[in-house]
Amino acid sequence: MKRHYALLLVALMALTAGTAHAITREQLAQYASSLKGKKKAELKTALYQLMNNGKRVLSYGLGNAGTWWGFYVTDRDPETNQVINRYSSDVFYFGKRGEAPAGMNIEHSFPKSWWGGTQNQAYKDLYNLYPSASKANGEKGNYPMDVVTDATSEEVGYDKVGKGRSTDKAWEPGDRYKGDFARGYMYMAVTYSNLTYVKTGLQTMEDNASGYPGMKTWATTLYRQWSKHDKVDSLEVARNNAVWGIQNNRNLFVDYPNLAEYVWGDSVDVAFNPANAITTATNDNRYGSFNPPTPPTPPTPDDSTEVAVGYVFAKLQGTLPTAGKRYLMVAGTGSGLYAAKPVALANGKKFGYLYTEGVMDEDGKIRLTSDNDAYTLEEANGGFYIKDSQGRYYYQEGTYSSFTPTTSLADADVWHATANADGTYTLKATDSGNIIMYSGQFKSFGNYAANKQDGNLLPYLYEERKEAAGIEAPSLTTTVGNPAVYTLQGVRVAKPTLPGVYIRGGKKFVVK
Repeated sequence: MKRHYALLLVALMALTAGTAHAITREQLAQYASSLKGKKKAELKTALYQLMNNGKRVLSYGLGNAGTWWGFYVTDRDPETNQVINRYSSDVFYFGKRGEAPAGMNIEHSFPKSWWGGTQNQAYKDLYNLYPSASKANGEKGNYPMDVVTDATSEEVGYDKVGKGRSTDKAWEPGDRYKGDFARGYMYMAVTYSNLTYVKTGLQTMEDNASGYPGMKTWATTLYRQWSKHDKVDSLEVARNNAVWGIQNNRNLFVDYPNLAEYVWGDSVDVAFNPANAITTATNDNRYGSFNPPTPPTPPTPDDSTEVAVGYVFAKLQGTLPTAGKRYLMVAGTGSGLYAAKPVALANGKKFGYLYTEGVMDEDGKIRLTSDNDAYTLEEANGGFYIKDSQGRYYYQEGTYSSFTPTTSLADADVWHATANADGTYTLKATDSGNIIMYSGQFKSFGNYAANKQDGNLLPYLYEERKEAAGIEAPSLTTTVGNPAVYTLQGVRVAKPTLPGVYIRGGKKFVVK
């Protein structure tokens, strides 16, 4: 028995050395070949079989080949040893591999009480487990994941708990993790559809979970919506690959970000083809630009309603920012553009990061209905002071990579701006030399040491421009050409001839 355990441990260590378990589009299509031609209920059953095939879970808890041993690979920043905490802003660090950082628990997305308490594979599955601060873990309890309409506890940018929109009491993750958790819930609902759910679990799952749809309609609708709005990013892909290296199975809702639509959504009547479907594989660059947000419908020529211009910001192209003007700091990621929001202080903390919200560039301009994300660059000796929309200046305290807001210019940092050849800007603190960069891992802007640019993104700057509002409707005579037509699998077609759902100009249409 000891020899068997030792061999298992050696095998797991070999698999989890680093996170280099990336998968190509071709390898993924081969892995998921059993899904070809399936749709709706049949596809759900095929997914259940595939995501359980060869699955091996770690033992639960501490020690070698235990949950925390796995978290060391799946939820650790290898540069700093910091725990990736999705539930709160509390910061923790890993010690020895297999040990739990003080003040942290193992958080279950699907609590074991949902199926009666059995400590089965679902209880130990890393796709169901994340490290969490003990306090956040206790507040979340065994509640379903839903939109919280009346919060009893909340940390800005992270969890909120309270009355659910479709459930009794519920928890709601922060915006930047909604898609991550939604894809995790869909994985659990399918992979463990063989379980009998009881009590609180029946608020999310159907009484016959192995049947179709298996999950309540409110849940499949909400989770698909969250999955579309918070797209798969590099952090989630890396975790999926790392868990695959440990458990020998993949969360295919991460690999195929539109997969849920074939199971429960707008494509249930379309046969799934893993060879053509859009993926998050290393050599597939279609995801992110495939289905951009649809711009607002312009008023018709005879509409006499006043056109609300709001706030317009134009992209700076190589010129230095101007003192006294307002700017957006925008990160360009593979899944879209994200503008920095002001620091949101919570739980008595005096510092924070610049979390983001999605924005859309139309012909080099970003239009917003609020100026909350605008930063004024005020003149300073040797550079600029950065002032947010709440009238606060920012500085860095000690060696932290966070920002501390202040109303005192005496405390504020001075930032030097440099235009880069790729259109981004380097905003460097003149005292520490730290640079404002977007971390795809933490989905926020921080100010990091210059030697930590690998993997982090420098911001684009968009300068506020004044555009007159009026009642004149925009011209509708601009030639837009003939937008290309794509299948839901991302294949471009000259003319849709077969029945199914297609995409043209970012909008879906049906050919019968």
